[in-house]
Amino acid sequence: MTPTIDYIRELWDFLVYEDIIVKSDVIIGFGSNDISVAKRAVELFKEGVAPCLLFSGGLGKGTEGVWSQTEAETFRDIAIDCGISPEQILVESTSTNTGENIRFSKELLENQGILVKRAIIVHQPNMGRRIFAAIKMQWPEIEPIIAPANCTLEEYIKNLKETGVDEHELFSNIAGDFQRIDVFAKNGYQIPQNIPNSVKAAFDVLCERGYTKYII
Repeated sequence: MTPTIDYIRELWDFLVYEDIIVKSDVIIGFGSNDISVAKRAVELFKEGVAPCLLFSGGLGKGTEGVWSQTEAETFRDIAIDCGISPEQILVESTSTNTGENIRFSKELLENQGILVKRAIIVHQPNMGRRIFAAIKMQWPEIEPIIAPANCTLEEYIKNLKETGVDEHELFSNIAGDFQRIDVFAKNGYQIPQNIPNSVKAAFDVLCERGYTKYII
């Protein structure tokens, strides 16, 4: 029997999406239970690729009932511990899904009078393609630069396990993220993506093996 990790890797390689970093107007760290996202956003901010740092995320999948404060607040505190001044950080702490991350971040930046033509978007590696597709549909006036937290699949699994996320939860999350590429495009939330047959087949096997917690 083919190991489950091989099918996860098939989805991972499709979902990971990364752009070349260029000067932008803002860095937005999208909330999750992966603190490497905050560290990657801080790294880019310290490199001076954008003058504004924003963290977006309330409590949601993987953090609700687990973390004592919102994802955005947790990421902000990590940034402060890394030497970033609190005055340099914007926090949007009410969103509970990707669509709200986008919409509420846009509204916050507009309310702050910050004109955004290009934004560096930092999220978990397996969210890269989803984030790109969602922003192109829901915030089409900007150019998104996708900058995932840099890690391999093995490093990602290790990082999440260290925060208490078990393997079944992690693999179920990846399967759910993949399914949303197709479902959300059909619902008008994202632009369509061409999905290779081998990736679809890998997803079907993962569902057969029970990684269906986040299937919609």
